[in-house]
Amino acid sequence: MPRPSDFGYFRIALRGEEGDYPALIDISSFFYDFNLLYEFSRLVVDPKYEGYKFSRYSGYRNAKRVFPDDRLEIESLRIESPIALIAIVIAVPAAAGALWAFTQAFEKIANFRINRDILKLQRENLRKELQTTPARAPETPDTDATFREQLHIREADYYFGRVERHLHDSPVRVKEIEITQVRELSAKHDSGNNAKS
Repeated sequence: MPRPSDFGYFRIALRGEEGDYPALIDISSFFYDFNLLYEFSRLVVDPKYEGYKFSRYSGYRNAKRVFPDDRLEIESLRIESPIALIAIVIAVPAAAGALWAFTQAFEKIANFRINRDILKLQRENLRKELQTTPARAPETPDTDATFREQLHIREADYYFGRVERHLHDSPVRVKEIEITQVRELSAKHDSGNNAKS
């Protein structure tokens, strides 16, 4: 479970279609690329990662790209048709900025609109709520062109574009993504690990 947060969490709910008998590699690759797109977005917009250098190793499975508190965590996952994922991340302005950039990419990949205007409002509300905002708050791009410029400056456009292409070509077709902010997470119950030996 993620650490407690005074500002809540962002919940990313995804629903996709993948055909009758998808290959395991297709499903695992989709989730990997989904996470990578978020982490690359976070690396570009979050000032604490401004020293991160993108390279051919950036996409490696064991690469330590973002700190544990900044990673997506699974709230629920259903691997049956239709596939469904609910991921969460601690709500801070940098996460809102990363998710805003992430939605820009997914709008192109999946060809549907995502509630990015809501994310912009959530980001602004978070900035107001944070009493101890660091001197250098994240500058979230307001347009896709601005984000693409940041990708270019950070020398990340090739790597980000490659992940976008992987998701675009994936047999898993994203049908819906919804991003909301919640104040608290419900406790998960142990569903069977309490059996007596």
